[in-house]
Amino acid sequence: MKCPTEEIQIIKKREIVYTDEKQFPWTQDPNGYFLVKIENNLICCGFVDNEHRMTIEFRGKNPDKIIKEIVKRNLCENNHLTYIAQELMLAHECLINNTKYTQR
Repeated sequence: MKCPTEEIQIIKKREIVYTDEKQFPWTQDPNGYFLVKIENNLICCGFVDNEHRMTIEFRGKNPDKIIKEIVKRNLCENNHLTYIAQELMLAHECLINNTKYTQR
């Protein structure tokens, strides 16, 4: 699939959503949770089920590929996916800058 080359039309009466003041309360993902760390110069992202068993671990340096694998396996809901994507990007930055990473 190629990027679109046609001119984009910006509709004057489009919906504009200001998000800075919105509240999004934390909810536990019904499928489980993720643990992220850096080990041996790799991002390690373990999926832990609700019985607290790490059933799969993704390892790599590219957070985008880890996220795509998580999506492909349908391991979590979208609101949890945004959180884990942020964590993987932070871990990636720490890996690049050789700084300590701590999951939030």
